Amino acid sequence: MAESNYYAIIPADVRYDKRLTANAKLLYGEITALCNSKGFCWAGNTYFADLYDVSTVSISKWISQLVNGGYLIREEIEVTGHKEKFKRALRIVYAPLKEKFNTPLKEKFKHNNTISINNTMNNTMNKDFDLFWGKYPKKEAKQKCLAKYASLYKTNKLPDIDSHVKIIDQWKKTERWHNGYILNPLTWLNGMRWEDDIPPEWDPPVKSKISEELIAEKFAKLRARGEIE
Repeated sequence: MAESNYYAIIPADVRYDKRLTANAKLLYGEITALCNSKGFCWAGNTYFADLYDVSTVSISKWISQLVNGGYLIREEIEVTGHKEKFKRALRIVYAPLKEKFNTPLKEKFKHNNTISINNTMNNTMNKDFDLFWGKYPKKEAKQKCLAKYASLYKTNKLPDIDSHVKIIDQWKKTERWHNGYILNPLTWLNGMRWEDDIPPEWDPPVKSKISEELIAEKFAKLRARGEIE
C-alpha cells in the first residue's frame, strides 16, 4: 500500500456536492492522503473498512458515489511480482480551475472529461459483471441481468465486486443452495439479495462409526447362530 502523505485534501467541489454523503467526502480526503506521486491509491476496501469500522459494502458505496460524481476513477492495473495479475487502483480526477477557461474551451473539456469518465465506468462495470456472471452458479437471462447490473451500478446500489464475490461464495456453502434452491441471477439482482442474512451452512451427514460397528456385530452373531451364511 502507498505511503500516506499525512494530510488530506477535500476541495470545494467535493465538500458541497449534495450527491455525496458526508462519509464519502471524508473517504475522498483519506484517498488523497494515500495517493503516491503517480496519483494512485492502492488501498483496498478492507483497509478503509477497518479504518472507519464499517463494512466493505459501505466503503464500496462511498467509492461508487465518488466515481459516479466524476471525482475518482477505478482502474485495474497490471502488477508484476504480485500474486494477483491485476490490482485495483483509485485515481483522483483533478478538475482544472474554471476561471482559467473561456466558455468554448471549458465546454470542450467538460465534454471530453465526461466521455473519459463514462468509458472508464463502463469498462469497469463490464469487468465486474463478467466476474459476477462467472461466479454465480446459475446462468439465465444474461442480457437482462447485464441491464439490471448496469442500473444498480450507476445508482451506487451494488457492493464492490470483491465483496460481492465473497458473498456469493458464502451462499454456495449454505444448505439451501446445496439442495438446489438457488435463485435465478436476475432475481438475485432485482432483490439485492446480497444484503440478506446468509442462511446456515450445509452440514454434510457423517456416518456413525458406532452404528457400523453395531451392524457388523449383529451380522457376526447371526452367522454364529447359523441364521445367515
